[in-house]
Amino acid sequence: MSFGSIVLVLSMVVFAGIVWWAFSPRFKKTHEKDGMIPFLDSKNHPPESFDKGDESKTSDKTKS
Repeated sequence: MSFGSIVLVLSMVVFAGIVWWAFSPRFKKTHEKDGMIPFLDSKNHPPESFDKGDESKTSDKTKS
């Protein structure tokens, strides 16, 4: 087996792993929550459906 063949097989395995990770149902909630990041600013918070029980992880500067 040549070096090029090893790199090709290794690249295919890494690609398959990334695809599995991206579409795994186990990570769906995390990906949905992370997908909302571009739409947030410092005054808005994610919708309540994404914040169930995570009050300690969010920082709210207005509640001082």
